[in-house]
Amino acid sequence: MPTETYQISSTPPIDGAGGAAPLTPNGRVVAAIERHHAALADELRTLTARVLEHARAGQPDAARTALVAWFTGELLPHAQAEEVALYSAGADRDPTRLLVAGMIAEHRALATLVDDLRAATDPVSMAAAASAAHALFAVHLAKENDLLLPALDEAGVDLAAALDGMHAILGADAEPAELDVRTLPHGGRHEIIFGRLDSLAPGASFTIVNDHDPLPLRYQTEALWPDRFVWTYQETGPEIWRVEITRAA
Repeated sequence: MPTETYQISSTPPIDGAGGAAPLTPNGRVVAAIERHHAALADELRTLTARVLEHARAGQPDAARTALVAWFTGELLPHAQAEEVALYSAGADRDPTRLLVAGMIAEHRALATLVDDLRAATDPVSMAAAASAAHALFAVHLAKENDLLLPALDEAGVDLAAALDGMHAILGADAEPAELDVRTLPHGGRHEIIFGRLDSLAPGASFTIVNDHDPLPLRYQTEALWPDRFVWTYQETGPEIWRVEITRAA
């Protein structure tokens, strides 16, 4: 029996390039999903490596905070959107029912590992939780790209219709352009902001509003991501500070 091979790629196929057959409508959707998956995998690899590097130096707290923020602001919402839009298309089909159930269980396991990472109190525990989450996501991503998407396509599922409006899966940015920090829970402010920052596409921006100059946040951000963001003060007190943060192109 011939074996078909599917490969994750950060570069989407080009319709008809080099004499190849044009992509089908489902093929274009699959390419968009795989492109977004590749971007997620690259971001997670970078953030996890930073946690491990800082853990070896005995100072992993800031890198751990950035990774947790990325999970809670980017990956876990992506996973929830997949369950609603994509997994539901395979949950009632015999060829994919058990696969979908197992992948939903992996989402729950991933959320538990993120909780472990957040609660870790020493560098070894932080490094272990970060590595475990990274490994689980890599396996999960391969199942989705190599097994679930081809199976849904083969079953004739209209993937474009199934994903209609689910921008979180395809990587579209639906976040508001302004984030009022004063409305965020005090203990989780930096985590939420880090999540927004790490999900910004090159050239994109958003504005934070605060009741004081966010210099501590800026210093911490520049330590985590040197030269990645440009800070532009639009209003400088005395009651309101408004700062536009742009990701370098």
